[in-house]
Amino acid sequence: MTKKVAFYTLGCKANQYDTEVMKGALNEVSDYRIAPLSEDSDIAIINTCSVTGGADRKSRKYIRRAARKAELVMVTGCYTSLDSDEIADISGVDIIFPNPHKYEVVKIIRRAESGFRGKVEEVNGSAWDIDQRVISRDSNHTRAFLKVQDGCSNHCTFCKVHYLRGPTRSKSRSRVIEEASELGDNGFSEIVLTGINLAEYGEEAEELAELIRELSQVEEISRIRLSSINPEGITRELLEAFKDSEKTCPYFHVPLQSGSDSILDAMKRGYSREFYLKKIELIRNSLSEPTIGTDLLVGFPGEKERDFARTKETIREAGPINGHVFRFSPRSVTPAADFEDKVRSSVKKRRAAELRSLVSSISLNRRREFRGNSLDMIIEEPSDKIGGWRGYSKNYLDIHLRQLDHAVTLEPGETVKVKMTEVREDYCLAEPLDSDHETQKVASAIKSGREKSGE
Repeated sequence: MTKKVAFYTLGCKANQYDTEVMKGALNEVSDYRIAPLSEDSDIAIINTCSVTGGADRKSRKYIRRAARKAELVMVTGCYTSLDSDEIADISGVDIIFPNPHKYEVVKIIRRAESGFRGKVEEVNGSAWDIDQRVISRDSNHTRAFLKVQDGCSNHCTFCKVHYLRGPTRSKSRSRVIEEASELGDNGFSEIVLTGINLAEYGEEAEELAELIRELSQVEEISRIRLSSINPEGITRELLEAFKDSEKTCPYFHVPLQSGSDSILDAMKRGYSREFYLKKIELIRNSLSEPTIGTDLLVGFPGEKERDFARTKETIREAGPINGHVFRFSPRSVTPAADFEDKVRSSVKKRRAAELRSLVSSISLNRRREFRGNSLDMIIEEPSDKIGGWRGYSKNYLDIHLRQLDHAVTLEPGETVKVKMTEVREDYCLAEPLDSDHETQKVASAIKSGREKSGE
C-alpha cells in the first residue's frame, strides 16, 4: 500500500532546497506519495531551523502538530544537530536524523518501518558532498531554489550555523549548469542561487561571477537571482557579470546586522559600517535600477543607544526595500551567549519595533521611485489583495496586477510586461502595458484565478 508522506519546512532557502531533494528521492519510489501536512499522513518529516530561539520554538510547535496527525514522525534539519535531546523529549517523535542524513531519507524510512527508533548517528564523508544532491522540480514555487553552496567558515559570535551545517563546500559549476538546465526544461524560468554563505562559493576567487556568466548561457532559463550574500561577496567582477547579462536580477540581499563598528567587531562580522556602505554604493553605481534587502540584529550584548542610532543612520543610507529584523537571543555553544552587559528584553522589543517601522518607511519611499516605470514580472499566484495576480519584478518588487475584463490564457511562471501605477505599504499595483497580446493573456489569467477560487 502506498504511504502518504507529509513535509513541513522551516527556515532558510537552503532548507527548502533540502526538502525538495528529499521529495525527489521519495518520488522515485512507488511506495510513497507526497501529501500536504494538513492531511492525516502515514509519515511526517519536519525539516527544522535553529537560527534563533524563536526558530527552535516554532520547530517544536510543528513537531507536536505532526505527532497529532502522523503515525511515524521524523525530524531533521539544524535543530537536530545540537539539540536532539530536546527533540527526543517531545511525545510522538520516532526518528531524528541530522542534516548529513537528509539525502538518505528513503533508507532511513525503510529502517524506521523495520522497527528502528531514535537518532541516526553514523556519518560518512559522502554525506557532505552536495554535488550528488540535485533537484529537477520545486514543488512550492514558480521560481526554483538551487543550492550551490553549504556550510560556513565564519565564526560570528552570535551564530551557531557553522556548527549545524558543517564545513563550507560548493557544488561544481558543471553540476549547477546541468541542474539549472533540467529545471528550465521543467518550466522554471527563474533560478534562485542559494547557500548558507554564497560569498564563499567556489575554491577560487570570483567563481560565483564565473558561475553567473555560465548560467546566463543556459537557454532554458530567463532569470538568475541570488539569495542572501554577505558584503564581502559583492565584488566588481560579480557585478560586471550581472551587468553583462540580460537574465540577472538586480536585487541583492546583503545582511548588515548592525551599523555600529564596535558591535560589528564584537559580532566578528569581519567588516565595518563604511565597508558595507561602499558595497551598497558599488551595486548602485554598477547596475540599472538595483534594489537592496538586508538582515538586522538588535539587542546584541553591549548595544547602547548610540550603537542603535548608528544602525538607523546606516539603514537610511543603504535604503533597503526589504529588511528582516531579529532580536538577539543567546544560542548555546556561541561565545555571545556568555557575553556580559545584556540588553533588557523590553529594550530589544522597542528597538526591533522602531527599526521595522523605519525599514517600512524607507521601503515605501524607495519603491515609489519606480512608479510609472515599465517592468517585467513573472506571474506566481492569484493575488490576495486585489483579486488579480501576484508576481515579482527582476528587482524583487512585489507586484499585484489589477483586474481586467478581457480573457485569453496565462499560466503561473509566464512573464508579463507591466507599468507600475501605485505603491502601497506592503505591495505595488501595476497594469499590463498596452499590448493586445499581453493584455489578453493577463485578463485570462485573472478570470481563471477567480473561477478556481469560486468567486
